[in-house]
Amino acid sequence: MIEILLIALLGSIGALVRYHLGGFVHTSANRALASEAEFPFGTLFVNALGSLVLGLIAGLCSREMIPQIFYVAIGVGFCGSLTTFSTLAVDLQRFLRDGRFSFFALYLVASAASGLGATALGLAVAQIVR
Repeated sequence: MIEILLIALLGSIGALVRYHLGGFVHTSANRALASEAEFPFGTLFVNALGSLVLGLIAGLCSREMIPQIFYVAIGVGFCGSLTTFSTLAVDLQRFLRDGRFSFFALYLVASAASGLGATALGLAVAQIVR
């Protein structure tokens, strides 16, 4: 029962962080770049952040430095609601619909590279933590 409560609590926090931080990054980056293209920097950022946190938690858990319940609560709860594949998919579909194929390719590659890179970084940090 405690797992369910922790998932719900951290999931709520992750959703709020996603909404506020993702929106802030999206607005700030597009404004700073004077972009009329509305590139989804916010989604890209929160997905990379969630990958970093999940990589770190997975690494620490695999080394038995933290209990499994942390992986469940933070991984499923916080990271599960912080990151968003569905928004990534909708953004990609919009780029295709609008014929913005270069943005489609850039966003797809940037999302995969930043997610994989952030996860690898999180796992690497977990390896050096004593």
